[in-house]
Amino acid sequence: MKLILYTILYLVPAVIFIFLAGMVYSNNPKSRKHITCSLLFLFSSLWFMGTFTYVLVYPRFFDFILIYWINGAVMIAALLSLHLWLLNTNMYDKKNGKWFKLLFLPGILSLLTLPIHSWMIYWNETYLTFTPGPGLLIMWGLDFSYLVINIVLTVKEMKKGNKSAKLWFVGIVLFFVWSFVFLIASILLQNTSFNFLSYIVPHGSLFWAFAIFLSMSKYDYLSSYETRYNILFERSPLGIIIMDKEAVILEASPLVSKYFGVEKEELLHSPILSFLGGVDKEKFMREHENGFDNQIKLVDFEINFTNPVGEQLTVLIDSDFIMVEGKPLQFVIVKDITEAKVKEQKVQYLAYHDLLTGLPNRAAFENHILKLLNDNLKFNLVLIDLNKLKLINDSYGHQAGDKAIQHIATILKEIATGHNHAARLGGDEFVLLLCPNETDQLIRKIREQLTIPLSLSIEQQINLSASIGVAEYPYDGTTMDQLYSVADKRMYNDKQKSNKEK
Repeated sequence: MKLILYTILYLVPAVIFIFLAGMVYSNNPKSRKHITCSLLFLFSSLWFMGTFTYVLVYPRFFDFILIYWINGAVMIAALLSLHLWLLNTNMYDKKNGKWFKLLFLPGILSLLTLPIHSWMIYWNETYLTFTPGPGLLIMWGLDFSYLVINIVLTVKEMKKGNKSAKLWFVGIVLFFVWSFVFLIASILLQNTSFNFLSYIVPHGSLFWAFAIFLSMSKYDYLSSYETRYNILFERSPLGIIIMDKEAVILEASPLVSKYFGVEKEELLHSPILSFLGGVDKEKFMREHENGFDNQIKLVDFEINFTNPVGEQLTVLIDSDFIMVEGKPLQFVIVKDITEAKVKEQKVQYLAYHDLLTGLPNRAAFENHILKLLNDNLKFNLVLIDLNKLKLINDSYGHQAGDKAIQHIATILKEIATGHNHAARLGGDEFVLLLCPNETDQLIRKIREQLTIPLSLSIEQQINLSASIGVAEYPYDGTTMDQLYSVADKRMYNDKQKSNKEK
């Protein structure tokens, strides 16, 4: 009967702990938190196995089992629980996080003193009772100290709104109260009919184990979702990036590797700025950290960059923030819009440029002159008409006429620098918007350039000329139509004068 009772009391919980350890590890074998938790459950199972063993062999080897097996396993479990809670609360990521590792030092030193038998326990062979030695008392004190630290960290997380922390708190408090009450009672009542209380001291750990397991099941993704997650992640038509506050890439989908032109292994655990050429790094990090601090989501955020293989890309970004193992991370969706952007720019270019010459067209000219009028800036409107274009087309063909138009367009492009503006209005008519103090000089330069014959072939050249009319703003008009009308009349007069001279 005793064997059945002890099996139910100790071996069944031990098997439960081993089962939970396997479940937690299989859910996320790459996570430090899951690995630590599974080890914690395994060493907790050793506590129950040790207790099962010593109640069977009592009093033979009782003191050795108590010291080396049970208390050793409990101390290692306490150290693992401390590590787990420091991971849960991201204490290692704090500015001085490395100093938290000193908390493990007393526990490790306590484990090293286990071989000192008289330091750990006083065993009375006559009465088959034991009295805890200084070493064992210190070890118990450390076990409870680590529990207290865990409670403090849990309370801090609860105040931050961490949902897992509520489950942790309930489990750890129940464990703390149960273990403390029954441990003290078992020592005080070991010579009475209530000495069986020592048998159920370990069972308080079950409350904590179930609380941890439930929190992970509820707030961490489980293996049942892992296959679907991987399919979505690997085959998503959009790039997916998971980053921390330092803009280090923790995870990236295959499409992101294609965008950046590097292998996934090179992306992971590297700052994203390493792959964003031409981006203002200081401004990027300022905005990124501010986004983390204030949980600012990005919607249709456009960024241009050059990747490590020299490709220029434009991507559209949407982002949100997620909690992974108690740590905030940025979940970024990336869409490559480079091709669409190029098409958009081409459409924009065609809408405001002349195809034959590459000069701005009438629509671009009207936008520019309206801006100058709104800003009330002085300028000269210069109309230019290529003389005898019809004769050139009839004599040499339309290709020669196109070449003549392109030739004068090239001259105007060289002239229209800085604040000056040139456009083709259509046919053989061009327009310039020039600074008043540069107008005369630039017109002389245009006429000088046109005196140079245009070569149609090795043996064939033609002489070009143009009629020019100038209107000054605001002296000749205050609207586009008024200025154009004045410049057109003066250009016509210039053409008439040129014809008479010939």
